[in-house]
Amino acid sequence: MGRKVSGEATMEELRELEASLQKDPDLRYKLSVLSNWPQPAAGTEWETKTEQALEKHLARMEEEFPQEELPVKARRNFRKWVAVLSVLVVVLGSYCIYLLLNKYPQKAGKAAMAAIYTRDGSRSRAQLPDGTEVWLNGGSRLTYDPDMNNLDSREVTLEGEAFFDVAKNATKPFSIHTSRMNIKVLGTSFNVKAYTGDNTTEATLITGAVEVTLNDGMERNVKLAPNQKIILQHGPNDKLTQPNLVAGYKVENIHNNTQDSMVAETAWHDNYLVFDNDNFEDIALKMERWYGIKIHLNGNKLKTYHFTATFKNESFSEVLEALKVTTSFHCRIVSNEVFITQ
Repeated sequence: MGRKVSGEATMEELRELEASLQKDPDLRYKLSVLSNWPQPAAGTEWETKTEQALEKHLARMEEEFPQEELPVKARRNFRKWVAVLSVLVVVLGSYCIYLLLNKYPQKAGKAAMAAIYTRDGSRSRAQLPDGTEVWLNGGSRLTYDPDMNNLDSREVTLEGEAFFDVAKNATKPFSIHTSRMNIKVLGTSFNVKAYTGDNTTEATLITGAVEVTLNDGMERNVKLAPNQKIILQHGPNDKLTQPNLVAGYKVENIHNNTQDSMVAETAWHDNYLVFDNDNFEDIALKMERWYGIKIHLNGNKLKTYHFTATFKNESFSEVLEALKVTTSFHCRIVSNEVFITQ
């Protein structure tokens, strides 16, 4: 990875790196960190700044050690070493970052868990070792054992929202673990929404069949049929063993858009931002994750407004302007934060 970032990697090394990234998706995050490492500017401006810095440094050395003359040849050769040292800095910096990312290694004999991350404002698609396709929404994390093909079962842990198209394997059930519910399937497509700070956890089944086990201290299993979803209601800080969660869930049918058969719960993985009679507070949370921003709603009345709309490839400003068509509010944007008032 260091050779790729510094531009020294050969085609053979690049192919080897790509093969490693396919086997271990967690490496993509590390490569992303290294790729975003600031690079020195190119052109005459950088050369001028380098020359000025070199002259200042040599002047300080002559003041500190006046009895020692710096050879003229050293001045000429020093510039040649600047480029070499720059590459060395990148490589050494890459190695240091790699050590930091692996600060807490797994215990000996235990395989390291792989993880896929998406930040707010981004979405990603990945294929697990068993062939299962996964789409991750913004602000999500999926962890799994990269050796799942050699285990008795296929298990992943989700924080956030993901759409799964599970590879069929009748002998190895596929399980998704979240903080509030576990989902067991053999081969199907479905959506799971399990953000830590949300008031609900949801699972939406598109095809096949799933069995949902609620993690509330009781053995309660719920089977879903296609085009059904389960909504577990809770507060963001509720304890999982609270007795009032016994009646805290519901199962309902999902509704397809009559014009294009779009399902609101899963449209995001096709890059559609959908509001289905959502209140402004929930919409603000969706847009935070969709665009990677922070929204402040000032006023309780604003939070009660409801919107129904579908967007694709629109910017945040365009979405706000569309919402203003039916509701009057004011918006102020400061850096990455948005302040909305009545």
